[in-house]
Amino acid sequence: MGAGAGAAGAGTGQEAEGGAADDWEPLSEDVRRTLEVLFDGDSDAQRGFRAQIPHAEMRRDCCSCPCVLLSVDADRVAAVPMEKGTDSVAGASLFNAQGGYDGEATVLASGGFLVDLQFCDWEDRGPDPLRLWEWLGPRHDTGRADTPQDAG
Repeated sequence: MGAGAGAAGAGTGQEAEGGAADDWEPLSEDVRRTLEVLFDGDSDAQRGFRAQIPHAEMRRDCCSCPCVLLSVDADRVAAVPMEKGTDSVAGASLFNAQGGYDGEATVLASGGFLVDLQFCDWEDRGPDPLRLWEWLGPRHDTGRADTPQDAG
């Protein structure tokens, strides 16, 4: 992984609290497809974060939800211009198999790189029997990472 591009936001990007560099693994199909769904838009920011997905690795977070920390290889893909150092850059509501509201999914970026995929599951049941990306409902247009040139 390239310098400065991971969940810790410093060093190699693989020193996030509670783990060593070898804790990182390739994105699971569930996580990869979830990120692809969340970044399916046409803005420069959406395209930029989507381009980071093939260069990202993951590490399971310590919560009971299917949250994962993300680390992107900064040597292989560009940072996305952001107005804030760390911000929410994508999100969606979560709906269970019966159509009931379960919570929210949020993607955080720091320094222009993906760092965290969070699931806030109100009932703490997880997506079963759905896959992660099938759990996603309407997406939220955060627009927070878009630069002024995207608006015009």
